[in-house]
Parts: sequence; C-alpha cells; structure tokens
Amino acid sequence: MRFLRRLLLYFLGNFVLALGVSVAVKSDLGITPVNSIAFVASRIFAIDHGLMTACVYGGYVLIQLAILRKEFHPINFLQIAVAMLFGLFVSITNRLLSFPTPEAYWLRIALMLASVVIIALGILLYLRANLLPQPAEGLVLAIQKKTRWKLHNVKLFFDCVVVAIAAALGLITVHQVVGIREGTLIAMLGVGKVMGFLSARFQVTDGGKG
Repeated sequence: MRFLRRLLLYFLGNFVLALGVSVAVKSDLGITPVNSIAFVASRIFAIDHGLMTACVYGGYVLIQLAILRKEFHPINFLQIAVAMLFGLFVSITNRLLSFPTPEAYWLRIALMLASVVIIALGILLYLRANLLPQPAEGLVLAIQKKTRWKLHNVKLFFDCVVVAIAAALGLITVHQVVGIREGTLIAMLGVGKVMGFLSARFQVTDGGKG
C-alpha cells in the first residue's frame, strides 16, 4: 500500500507538471526551457505536442545511455515509459486548456507566473514519491556525474543548451524564433526559486527540473 501511494503521488506530480507546461503554452509568452525543443518541433512540424514531448524525452534517455555507458543502470530504461506517460499527460492537459489565449498582456503574464508555481509543485510532488527521475532530470544528473560540476550549474547549462537548440530549430526551418520568449526566461529563473520556497512544506530536496 505504501508503494501504491508513492506511485499515485508520482503520477499526480507528473500530471501537475504537465498541467504547468500547458498553462505556459496557453500564455503564449514562451515555453519552459526543458520542454522547449518538443514544443518548437511540434509547432514547426504540426505534430501533437504531447507526442513530440514523449519522443524528445525518450531521446534524453538515450543520451543518458551514451554518456554513462556501463554506469547506466537498466532500470533507467523505465524513463522511456515515463516519457510516454508525461507526453500523454501533456496532450490531455493541452486539451483541457482549449480556451482561447487571453488578449490582455497582464492576463498572459498571470498565466505564465501560474505555470511556474504549478510546475514547481508538480516537481516537488513527483520527487516526494522518490521513484524514477523525469528523463530531463536524469540527463542533468548524468551530465553532473560525468563532469562533477555543481548540480545547479549543470541545470543552467542544460537549460541554455536546449533553449539554444529550440531557437536554432526555428531559425533554420521557418526563419524565426518559435516559442522562446520572455516567459521562457521567467520559467528558467522562477521555477527553482518557487521550489525553494515550497520545498520545506513538502520536505523534499529541490533537485528537480521544470
């Protein structure tokens, strides 16, 4: 029963995290850094955002395998199932938020700020379950293990790289930056701070990634 409760908490955390991503999408002010490649690719190639998220996050697992090699534990292949689950949740929450994007800029800012809080809450919930990491988090941990950089520096490096890749993808294919705006910076700077504020209430370590 205790494991079942942890599993349910893990599912809930991932669903809340997906909801936060979808709220950021609805703000139309930029997507969160970790989800930027999937979102931009889904917009450019007209593929479902959730499906593209599952594919990109599955790719993060394969990159972990390439980085860690013999140190990659087979159980981490289950992160591919997590990628599929999270992609499904993103598709569901995008449909739940099918209302038109508000025209007023302050309302869109409010949505973006709300997404930061929801994402931070989702990360804390799934971390509290203490099961598998999200694929993006697993990749950050793999880089940290190999480089021995401080975790927050690896996280910042990872966020910058994926945002740069997402921006380059837009410039190369449609000759403009897609999905990278001020909201992306708000999420990059804000999620960790909100997690730090909330983490004591959930009694978990704020090592997750939004």
